[in-house]
Parts: sequence; structure tokens; C-alpha cells
Amino acid sequence: MGKKLALGLFAGALGAGLYAAYQKLDEEKKDRLKREARDKADELRDRAVDYAFYANDAVSDLKDVIRDEMENTKGTVNDAKSQFADKAKGFASSQTDEDDNVEDDQDDIVVDAKDAFKDSGIPSAADDLDPQPHKDDDSNEIPITDDNDNDDNK
Repeated sequence: MGKKLALGLFAGALGAGLYAAYQKLDEEKKDRLKREARDKADELRDRAVDYAFYANDAVSDLKDVIRDEMENTKGTVNDAKSQFADKAKGFASSQTDEDDNVEDDQDDIVVDAKDAFKDSGIPSAADDLDPQPHKDDDSNEIPITDDNDNDDNK
């Protein structure tokens, strides 16, 4: 707060000194000083207006560029969409042509899950319902016992 007070006192003293110096000037110098101040203010105002127009023009140009790019992108997307549709139609028609040309005596491939996994060694859900003796690596049967059967023997 002390700095603000010192700065305020300095600005006040400077202002008072400038006012005192202005009052000591003769009328001709006062008029010239006023005229120069008005000219500088008008020049600053004109610059501000010019910069506002420049900014407005830049925004307008940016809008035009964005609009042109959007139109270009729309055209590119529409071209790609029509090319894709043409390829899809061509693919569909070539598939029907191939289907028409396929001979009737060709065997269809049928995959049955039971046949595909029967020799894989993966236990099935049916193995849980109907336990069969398992064989170890030496082809010896391993009896399956139920823990409940052992309780009956005690």
C-alpha cells in the first residue's frame, strides 16, 4: 500500500508541475499545444478505426476460406461416396455373376462343432454328466471316484 501511495503522490506532483508549466506558456504556444494534442488524438482514432476495419476484413476473409474449404470437403466426400456406391454395386453384381457361374456339383463345406473338437482332448459338457474312466499316458484306466461314495464306506 505504501508503493501505491508513493506512486499516487508522484503522479499528482507531476500533473501539478505540468499544469504549472502549461499556465506559464503564452497564448500562441497554448493554442499550438492544444492543436497538436487534437491532431494526435484524431490520428490515434483514425488508426483505431483502420485496425477495426483490418480486423473485420481478416474475419471476413477467414469466413470465406472456411466456407470454400467446407464446400471443397463436401465435394470430396460426395465423390468418395459415389465411388464407394459404384464399387459396392459392382461388387454385388460380380458376386451374383460368380454365384450364377458356380457349378452345382461343387461340395459345400460344412463344419460340425462335434466333429471338429472330438479328437482335441477338450472335455465337453457331456463328460461332466456321464463320467467315464480316464486313461493316463500309459493307456491305463484311472478310476473316477466320487467323494460322496467315500463317505458311505466309513
